[in-house]
Amino acid sequence: MIMNKTLGSLSILIALLSFASHATSPDEKLSLYRNNIKVWTYKTEQNPAIQYKAETTFDVPIERAVSLILDVDRAPKWVPYMGEARILSRDDKKGEYTLYMVLDFPFPLKDRDVVVKSKLSKASNGVIHIKNTSLSGVYPEQVGRIRIQQYVGEWTFQKVATDKVKVTTSGYADPAGSIPLSFVNMFVEQQPYQMLMKMKSELADTSNANIKLPEMLK
Repeated sequence: MIMNKTLGSLSILIALLSFASHATSPDEKLSLYRNNIKVWTYKTEQNPAIQYKAETTFDVPIERAVSLILDVDRAPKWVPYMGEARILSRDDKKGEYTLYMVLDFPFPLKDRDVVVKSKLSKASNGVIHIKNTSLSGVYPEQVGRIRIQQYVGEWTFQKVATDKVKVTTSGYADPAGSIPLSFVNMFVEQQPYQMLMKMKSELADTSNANIKLPEMLK
Protein backbone atom coordinates (compact mmCIF):
# COMPACT_ATOMS: atom_id res chain seq x y z
CA MET A 1 0.00 0.00 0.00
CA ILE A 2 1.62 3.23 -1.09
CA MET A 3 -0.09 5.39 1.52
CA ASN A 4 -2.69 4.72 4.18
CA LYS A 5 -4.07 8.18 3.70
CA THR A 6 -2.91 11.14 1.76
CA LEU A 7 -2.62 14.85 1.70
CA GLY A 8 -2.67 16.54 4.92
CA SER A 9 -4.94 19.27 5.13
CA LEU A 10 -2.92 20.68 3.09
CA SER A 11 -2.44 23.07 4.51
CA ILE A 12 -5.79 24.48 4.11
CA LEU A 13 -6.37 26.21 4.92
CA ILE A 14 -3.68 25.21 4.42
CA ALA A 15 -4.54 29.14 4.13
CA LEU A 16 -7.15 29.41 5.42
CA LEU A 17 -6.27 26.76 4.38
CA SER A 18 -2.51 25.64 3.59
CA PHE A 19 -2.78 27.63 -1.24
CA ALA A 20 -3.39 29.47 -5.48
CA SER A 21 -0.47 29.61 -7.69
CA HIS A 22 1.41 32.65 -6.56
CA ALA A 23 1.27 35.56 -8.96
CA THR A 24 3.39 38.63 -8.54
CA SER A 25 1.40 41.65 -7.38
CA PRO A 26 2.52 45.28 -7.22
CA ASP A 27 1.03 45.42 -3.71
CA GLU A 28 3.00 42.42 -2.46
CA LYS A 29 4.87 43.03 0.77
CA LEU A 30 7.06 41.04 3.11
CA SER A 31 4.80 40.92 6.17
CA LEU A 32 6.86 38.62 8.38
CA TYR A 33 10.42 37.35 8.42
CA ARG A 34 11.32 35.31 11.48
CA ASN A 35 13.03 31.99 12.23
CA ASN A 36 14.06 31.64 8.58
CA ILE A 37 10.41 31.88 7.49
CA LYS A 38 9.25 34.60 5.10
CA VAL A 39 5.58 35.45 4.61
CA TRP A 40 4.45 37.80 1.84
CA THR A 41 0.89 39.12 1.58
CA TYR A 42 -0.91 40.84 -1.26
CA LYS A 43 -4.36 41.68 -2.55
CA THR A 44 -5.96 41.43 -5.96
CA GLU A 45 -9.06 43.06 -7.40
CA GLN A 46 -10.81 39.70 -7.60
CA ASN A 47 -10.46 38.80 -3.91
CA PRO A 48 -11.31 41.05 -0.92
CA ALA A 49 -9.20 39.04 1.51
CA ILE A 50 -5.42 38.99 1.62
CA GLN A 51 -3.57 36.26 -0.25
CA TYR A 52 -0.22 34.90 0.85
CA LYS A 53 3.02 33.22 -0.03
CA ALA A 54 5.33 31.69 2.59
CA GLU A 55 8.79 30.20 2.19
CA THR A 56 11.45 28.48 4.26
CA THR A 57 14.04 25.68 4.17
CA PHE A 58 14.18 22.47 6.19
CA ASP A 59 17.25 20.34 6.87
CA VAL A 60 15.66 17.10 5.68
CA PRO A 61 15.53 15.26 2.35
CA ILE A 62 12.88 16.53 -0.06
CA GLU A 63 11.13 13.14 0.07
CA ARG A 64 10.61 13.40 3.81
CA ALA A 65 9.06 16.87 3.60
CA VAL A 66 6.66 15.80 0.86
CA SER A 67 5.78 12.63 2.74
CA LEU A 68 4.65 14.70 5.73
CA ILE A 69 2.25 16.70 3.58
CA LEU A 70 0.81 13.46 2.19
CA ASP A 71 0.25 11.92 5.63
CA VAL A 72 -3.22 13.09 6.62
CA ASP A 73 -3.13 11.20 9.92
CA ARG A 74 -0.43 13.57 11.20
CA ALA A 75 -2.04 16.76 9.91
CA PRO A 76 -3.80 17.75 13.16
CA LYS A 77 -0.40 17.75 14.89
CA TRP A 78 1.00 20.57 12.81
CA VAL A 79 -1.71 22.25 10.70
CA PRO A 80 -3.34 25.07 12.71
CA TYR A 81 -7.09 24.64 13.28
CA MET A 82 -7.19 21.33 11.44
CA GLY A 83 -9.74 19.08 13.08
CA GLU A 84 -10.40 16.34 10.55
CA ALA A 85 -9.22 15.21 7.14
CA ARG A 86 -10.05 12.18 5.09
CA ILE A 87 -9.73 10.93 1.53
CA LEU A 88 -12.87 10.66 -0.58
CA SER A 89 -11.10 9.30 -3.65
CA ARG A 90 -7.54 8.57 -4.71
CA ASP A 91 -5.63 7.74 -7.87
CA ASP A 92 -1.99 7.08 -6.97
CA LYS A 93 -0.93 6.60 -10.59
CA LYS A 94 -2.22 10.01 -11.64
CA GLY A 95 -1.41 11.67 -8.35
CA GLU A 96 -4.97 12.95 -7.98
CA TYR A 97 -6.88 13.00 -4.70
CA THR A 98 -10.18 14.32 -3.42
CA LEU A 99 -10.15 15.27 0.26
CA TYR A 100 -12.65 16.38 2.87
CA MET A 101 -11.28 18.62 5.61
CA VAL A 102 -12.73 20.30 8.68
CA LEU A 103 -11.39 23.45 10.35
CA ASP A 104 -12.08 23.84 14.06
CA PHE A 105 -12.55 27.56 14.64
CA PRO A 106 -12.74 29.07 18.13
CA PHE A 107 -16.12 30.01 19.59
CA PRO A 108 -18.24 31.89 18.62
CA LEU A 109 -17.15 31.19 15.04
CA LYS A 110 -18.68 28.18 13.31
CA ASP A 111 -16.43 25.42 12.07
CA ARG A 112 -15.67 25.36 8.35
CA ASP A 113 -15.22 22.44 6.00
CA VAL A 114 -14.01 22.12 2.43
CA VAL A 115 -13.74 19.54 -0.33
CA VAL A 116 -10.44 19.79 -2.18
CA LYS A 117 -9.03 18.30 -5.34
CA SER A 118 -5.27 17.84 -5.10
CA LYS A 119 -2.93 17.19 -8.00
CA LEU A 120 0.68 16.06 -7.55
CA SER A 121 3.37 16.53 -10.17
CA LYS A 122 7.13 16.28 -10.49
CA ALA A 123 9.09 18.41 -12.94
CA SER A 124 12.11 17.22 -14.90
CA ASN A 125 14.37 19.21 -12.55
CA GLY A 126 13.01 17.30 -9.56
CA VAL A 127 10.76 20.06 -8.19
CA ILE A 128 7.55 18.62 -6.70
CA HIS A 129 4.25 20.52 -6.82
CA ILE A 130 0.94 19.99 -5.05
CA LYS A 131 -1.92 22.10 -6.41
CA ASN A 132 -5.24 22.32 -4.58
CA THR A 133 -8.63 23.68 -5.59
CA SER A 134 -12.01 23.52 -3.86
CA LEU A 135 -14.79 21.39 -5.33
CA SER A 136 -18.57 21.73 -5.19
CA GLY A 137 -21.26 19.09 -5.33
CA VAL A 138 -18.93 16.22 -4.44
CA TYR A 139 -19.74 15.74 -0.75
CA PRO A 140 -22.94 16.75 1.09
CA GLU A 141 -22.84 19.81 3.32
CA GLN A 142 -22.73 18.96 7.02
CA VAL A 143 -24.94 20.32 9.78
CA GLY A 144 -23.20 22.91 11.95
CA ARG A 145 -20.40 23.56 9.46
CA ILE A 146 -20.03 26.27 6.85
CA ARG A 147 -18.78 24.99 3.51
CA ILE A 148 -15.86 26.88 1.99
CA GLN A 149 -16.53 27.27 -1.71
CA GLN A 150 -13.50 29.27 -2.81
CA TYR A 151 -10.06 27.94 -2.07
CA VAL A 152 -6.92 27.55 -4.14
CA GLY A 153 -3.41 26.76 -3.02
CA GLU A 154 -0.06 25.31 -3.89
CA TRP A 155 2.96 23.66 -2.27
CA THR A 156 6.34 23.55 -3.99
CA PHE A 157 9.34 21.48 -2.85
CA GLN A 158 12.79 22.11 -4.29
CA LYS A 159 15.89 20.12 -3.33
CA VAL A 160 18.79 22.45 -2.55
CA ALA A 161 21.16 19.86 -1.03
CA THR A 162 21.19 16.20 -0.05
CA ASP A 163 19.43 16.94 3.24
CA LYS A 164 17.95 20.35 2.57
CA VAL A 165 14.70 21.35 0.89
CA LYS A 166 13.16 24.71 0.05
CA VAL A 167 9.42 24.73 0.76
CA THR A 168 7.02 27.33 -0.64
CA THR A 169 3.28 27.50 -0.01
CA SER A 170 0.81 30.05 -1.32
CA GLY A 171 -2.92 30.48 -1.55
CA TYR A 172 -6.26 32.11 -1.00
CA ALA A 173 -9.46 31.05 0.74
CA ASP A 174 -12.79 32.76 1.29
CA PRO A 175 -13.92 31.52 4.73
CA ALA A 176 -17.55 32.35 3.96
CA GLY A 177 -20.05 33.28 6.62
CA SER A 178 -19.94 36.34 8.85
CA ILE A 179 -16.26 36.60 9.77
CA PRO A 180 -14.89 40.17 9.90
CA LEU A 181 -12.48 40.82 7.05
CA SER A 182 -9.95 42.24 9.51
CA PHE A 183 -9.88 38.90 11.35
CA VAL A 184 -9.45 36.99 8.10
CA ASN A 185 -6.54 39.16 7.01
CA MET A 186 -4.81 38.81 10.40
CA PHE A 187 -5.29 35.05 10.18
CA VAL A 188 -3.75 34.89 6.72
CA GLU A 189 -0.66 36.77 7.89
CA GLN A 190 -0.05 34.53 10.94
CA GLN A 191 -1.28 31.08 9.89
CA PRO A 192 1.40 30.28 7.25
CA TYR A 193 4.14 31.17 9.74
CA GLN A 194 2.64 29.05 12.51
CA MET A 195 2.12 26.17 10.11
CA LEU A 196 5.71 26.13 8.86
CA MET A 197 7.06 26.39 12.40
CA LYS A 198 4.99 23.38 13.46
CA MET A 199 5.99 21.57 10.28
CA LYS A 200 9.65 22.11 11.24
CA SER A 201 9.05 20.57 14.67
CA GLU A 202 7.21 17.63 13.18
CA LEU A 203 10.04 16.96 10.72
CA ALA A 204 12.53 17.09 13.58
CA ASP A 205 10.76 14.16 15.25
CA THR A 206 12.83 11.21 14.02
CA SER A 207 10.22 8.75 15.29
CA ASN A 208 8.09 9.84 12.33
CA ALA A 209 10.79 9.59 9.69
CA ASN A 210 9.10 6.97 7.50
CA ILE A 211 8.85 8.09 3.89
CA LYS A 212 5.78 7.05 1.91
CA LEU A 213 5.43 8.49 -1.57
CA PRO A 214 3.31 7.47 -4.57
CA GLU A 215 5.26 5.79 -7.36
CA MET A 216 4.87 8.81 -9.63
CA LEU A 217 7.05 10.93 -7.27
CA LYS A 218 9.90 8.45 -6.99
